[in-house]
Amino acid sequence: MRISIPISAFVAAIVGFGGTLALVIAAAKAVGATQIETASGVTAICLAMTIECLWLSWRTKMPVITAWSTPGLALIAASSGFTMPQAVGAFIVTGVLLVATGLFKPLTRLIAQIPASVASGMLAGILA
Repeated sequence: MRISIPISAFVAAIVGFGGTLALVIAAAKAVGATQIETASGVTAICLAMTIECLWLSWRTKMPVITAWSTPGLALIAASSGFTMPQAVGAFIVTGVLLVATGLFKPLTRLIAQIPASVASGMLAGILA
């Protein structure tokens, strides 16, 4: 294996992780999470992503990196009046719906038809 492959994966993981970690912490603060709850949440998300990446990479026989729900985190961080259990529940439901979207082929094809510029604009609107 060429050394560039693991280095590329490492750089992609660090860049993706570093940018979104701030949103995770902001979302946790927005719902009144303690430092222990925040650390626990970050750990749970990291472990889940590790398992996803390992399983998908093994299954596809190529490196696969999964990501967090940036729009979901930004929405939780910008919201107020939600409790920690409500935020965790919303995050879990969002994850289940994303998996269902990938498994339900007609919906996958429909979403694939959304132009990249429109999808980027929707993400920018949530992050703004």
